Amino acid sequence: MKRLLRFFAALLIPLIFLSGCETLALQESYNATQTSASALSATQTLFNPNLPLAATITPATPTEPQFSPTPSEPLPAEPTPTASPTILPSSTQDAFQDLPEPWLRIQERMQSYGQVQEDYLSPEYRLRLSQAIEGQGEAAQILSLELHGDSYSMFEERYSLTPEIFYSQVETLLTEGYHFATIHEVEGFVYGWFPLPQKSVILTTDISSQTVNSLASIAQTFAALEQQYGVRPHMIVYPWTGDMLERPGIACEGDSCWQALRDARDSGFFTFGAHSQTHPDFSTVGFEQLETDWMTSRQAMLNNLGLNVYSLAWPFEVCSQDTQAMLNMGFTIGWGGVTKPITQNYTAWQDPAPLCLPRMFPPAISGVSMRPEGLTLEQMLDGVAP
Repeated sequence: MKRLLRFFAALLIPLIFLSGCETLALQESYNATQTSASALSATQTLFNPNLPLAATITPATPTEPQFSPTPSEPLPAEPTPTASPTILPSSTQDAFQDLPEPWLRIQERMQSYGQVQEDYLSPEYRLRLSQAIEGQGEAAQILSLELHGDSYSMFEERYSLTPEIFYSQVETLLTEGYHFATIHEVEGFVYGWFPLPQKSVILTTDISSQTVNSLASIAQTFAALEQQYGVRPHMIVYPWTGDMLERPGIACEGDSCWQALRDARDSGFFTFGAHSQTHPDFSTVGFEQLETDWMTSRQAMLNNLGLNVYSLAWPFEVCSQDTQAMLNMGFTIGWGGVTKPITQNYTAWQDPAPLCLPRMFPPAISGVSMRPEGLTLEQMLDGVAP
């Protein structure tokens, strides 16, 4: 009997040890993926209107994708005969096949990004852009504007906006014949393969849970002005992904923040990047936190919007100097603030710092900008060298 007990004891001890090792390995793997989540839960940040962006921060992003950029069912190999004698050709089958360069590269970038916006590839859109370049010449540099939605007030209203003033500013750009660049066009311009007309502008907005609902207001402004002027405005959106999850009684009730972003995505007026997961000052963190934070943010955008983003806006406008690390993570475009002398603080053709591009502020409710100081929108546009 004792021999039998010793036999079972000898058999069970290794099994218990192996089970403990497996649990430890799983825990270590889980801990590695939760680095940014622990940083999020460690601190609660209250809203401070004197900072470029602030809100309460949240735990890790959901892992289940809620949007797939690919069709769920394959197209039939052979067309199904129908009784209709007049079948019009599909624009997606004809108008977007065999696109010329550089439009083919824009289409390929849209595909890898996860959303093909056909309006920005249509023959009419391409013709209008080529005519603008022919009439104005190619841009050497472009004014890039940094917003925080269309309703905010910071720095004692020196950096502020209302939906009504925003509407007026966009209308001014349209009446002056400006082209609104998408993120794909910006990438092509910055890397020297997609020319844009001299009258081009880049609108960007950094978004938190406190400003995410302004995207619906911006879309309404764009829709109304597109109907009036026949030209589609565009904005590039940079969500603070760690701030988009629900905190009952605080923000983002019932997934409302991510839903607001999905609605903006589906409106056709926006392209997207990322604004980080935890919103740190990246000049003060090491490589491990840099990589974990941005990769978590990218994954959150993929999980929740189905978008494989490749551009970013640096929190507090502080660019990391580790550009190779950012390129290795798949980021090719990054926005800071004053990254050049103020008279040259524009996004340039073949820009030497594509991961630390400059941004100005649109005029405040006073009618003049805080950056560059004291200028109206017309003066800011006139200041861009052709």
